[in-house]
Amino acid sequence: STSNPPGRQGLAHFLEHMLFMGTEKYPDVDEYSSFIKRNGGSDNAFTADNQTIYFFDIKAGKLEPALDRFAQFFISPLFDAKYVKREANAVNSEYQLKLKEDSRRIDAAEKQSYNPASPYAQFFVGNLDTLADRPGSKVRDDLIAFYQKHYSANIMGLTVVGKESLPVLRAWVEEKFAAVPDRNAKPYRPGKDELLYRPSQLPLEVALTPLKKLHKLTLAFPIPSQRKNYRTGPINYVANFIGDEGQGSLYDLLKKKGWITSLSAGGQNLDDVQGLFNVSMDLTETGVKHVPEIAEYMFEYIDLLSAKGIEQWRYNELKKKSVLDFRFEEKAPASSYAMSLSGKLLRYPAEDVLRGGKIYDVWKPELLSDLLSRLQPDNLAMTLVDPDVKTDRVEKFYKVPYRISRIGSRDLKLWQEEKVDAALVLPKPNPFIPDHVAIKPLVNPTPVPVALEKEPGDSLWYQQDEQFDVPRAVFMLNLKLPGHRNTAKKAVSLFLLVDLVKDQLNAWSYPAQLACLSYSISPTREGLTLLIYGYDEKQPVLLEKVLAALRHPTLPGDRFQVYKDKRKRSLANKALDRPYRQILDERTRRLISPAWSPKQKLAALESLSRDDLQDYATHLFDEAEVQVLSYGNLRPKEAEAMNALLQRKLLSGTRLVEAPALQLTIVPRRKTLTYRYDVDHPDSAMVISFQGNDKSIAEQARWRLLGHVMASPFFSALRTEQQLGYVVAAAFSETDHLPGMLFLVQSSAVSAGELQKRMEAFIRDYVAELESMDEKEFAAHKAGLVAKLLKKDDMMLSRAVRYMDNLDRKRYSFDFRKQVADEVSGLSRAELLAFYRQNLLQQPRRLVVYSPGTRFSAK
Repeated sequence: STSNPPGRQGLAHFLEHMLFMGTEKYPDVDEYSSFIKRNGGSDNAFTADNQTIYFFDIKAGKLEPALDRFAQFFISPLFDAKYVKREANAVNSEYQLKLKEDSRRIDAAEKQSYNPASPYAQFFVGNLDTLADRPGSKVRDDLIAFYQKHYSANIMGLTVVGKESLPVLRAWVEEKFAAVPDRNAKPYRPGKDELLYRPSQLPLEVALTPLKKLHKLTLAFPIPSQRKNYRTGPINYVANFIGDEGQGSLYDLLKKKGWITSLSAGGQNLDDVQGLFNVSMDLTETGVKHVPEIAEYMFEYIDLLSAKGIEQWRYNELKKKSVLDFRFEEKAPASSYAMSLSGKLLRYPAEDVLRGGKIYDVWKPELLSDLLSRLQPDNLAMTLVDPDVKTDRVEKFYKVPYRISRIGSRDLKLWQEEKVDAALVLPKPNPFIPDHVAIKPLVNPTPVPVALEKEPGDSLWYQQDEQFDVPRAVFMLNLKLPGHRNTAKKAVSLFLLVDLVKDQLNAWSYPAQLACLSYSISPTREGLTLLIYGYDEKQPVLLEKVLAALRHPTLPGDRFQVYKDKRKRSLANKALDRPYRQILDERTRRLISPAWSPKQKLAALESLSRDDLQDYATHLFDEAEVQVLSYGNLRPKEAEAMNALLQRKLLSGTRLVEAPALQLTIVPRRKTLTYRYDVDHPDSAMVISFQGNDKSIAEQARWRLLGHVMASPFFSALRTEQQLGYVVAAAFSETDHLPGMLFLVQSSAVSAGELQKRMEAFIRDYVAELESMDEKEFAAHKAGLVAKLLKKDDMMLSRAVRYMDNLDRKRYSFDFRKQVADEVSGLSRAELLAFYRQNLLQQPRRLVVYSPGTRFSAK
């Protein structure tokens, strides 16, 4: 987007959309995406400041023909004139969709503070105004000119991940991509007058009002690009300490003062010349009143780091950890791995592409000192986001009120004083970095988990890993707690309790997180899940501490109020989520009970006291159904010892029961339940949901295949052809393991009533498509879905999650997906057609939720 020509804001993004609209070799507008989806894959693209990335994944046997279709994007796109206006509408819908997203609005206001000569100051998304035809300047001509100037082989990186041998993959690439022209294009490199900030602009403050109840502070510092210093990693080193959350950290001090609830630090190389280093915080309502003091403490910590933090033992500790993580790195999903490497090909020498940005390699303290010297008050661009800030301007594209001002000399002088608060200390050596890293010998290996303990209401399942070959393990606990959220007050109590337990553990557990040993506690509809994941050596230490905090939370009064306020803001902000998200949530509430709306939860939270929460926590584990999974680099006795720790520290005195099932609303046959849910947003939105008849494998297979077959044509018809909106989806859905399907559209073009007519017309007419589908195409759809269902687990954690899903379904053979795949393989087109007619046309169980949209509600 930094290469957009003057007056054509959003052109690079628009071009990304247009490349999907057919090529000379494959002129059908749906050919590429429908081929990918039909064969069990997915595709997408995105445009950033200095790169556009196109990517797909697909079942292994179809990689070669998919590459042939993909390559044509960069050789012979059609730029068909009849799709130019339509895709401009799609870009505009995307822009309209995110008009009320505060992340976009914050970015838009910050751009107003940049050097106007910098392309980063421009509007990147595009809309109907910036992409309109003008006298002497047709947007299609500008698209083609942009493509012919910038889409050049010399600034492209291509990554292909496949099961074939390297010689075969290489031959495919050379054959299919040889025709991509090398136009000797130059990547954007700013001139001296185009830097993000002119020196005379800094220090400055941007203040803006959000739509949601947000209190955020960002301190940003322009720095030289650090791309060439990747083997030393100055940005990562400095961010590691400023963003530390352990005892004595900047975060720890500001949290104890009640001023912040989160802090993160990091940097980015904008291009080969310049970058930014950011420190971002979520403030409390009290913290908003102490912004100068917060910045003062941050500069004190930077001074401490400059004076005492550039030490080789600290660098060596980070280096040891990075080498361990790289050595035992698990496979990522193929598409994300390919995406990552494609960009790295343009930034690193070939020999460093796999490890570039991951390894601390060369100790150069002078680079660290130089970077810290840039993080100073006179080089600061500060952004304050708060509903009560004073503003004097309104940004053009997102209508965000903002103000830009110079930072006053009083604050500047205060921040430049050399002093360090005694509460600020640098981290000690990390005790969680493993000392003994080894893959344990296999003991009686099994193809799936086995039950080491299995009683009514209590089970321990175990499997020693023999595939991923990493010294990590997963200890996963699913607790079903009867009655834990049968009132709105109990529901909000659970979330607030989890917030406070995490807060209680944070300073102690943060070093473990840095050492790739992490935990998570997550509320569920039926109770809680607890996950310990990472290097196995010190997992029992972390588990014991987490269990003790859950059983005996401290709930200090000041932290209770901080997190109660934060939870109130979060619930109030739900009303500003995108309409389609809100109606999807309402759909779920209509199907599962008890369930509570954000307004009901907010009302319950108002009256919740610390004593109420303490009483809730005391009785939370009175009754429970317990499912435990131990998977990875652990022996059976180690798994049993961790389970004994669980029983002793958390479940002592708990009555183990089989929890009752969720209450699920079953829509009667031939019945449509319709609900209106008003969202304060211009767009209309509608979800039409079809409910299955039972939870059998046969029912699962039929709904999943319908979702697979219909996804692409529904998108093509309602978005590409009818241009109803940016959010268009048809997909398989599941509610408490009961299968079904949903159709979803959010529209800036038509009313909810018209949306329903168009969606129902598609559903009614699609039966003819199914009737005329030839057996070869039907077989391809089945094979694509089967490949998706049987796709190998990429990581140890994803396998553990799949195992736990099988346990929740009571599928103790752990082959739920295979059973569904086998059923799909045996389905005939006639069987699916009969199923479609009965369950979508003749005897449907339907639930419709819609929001009329403020643009249409008066019509």
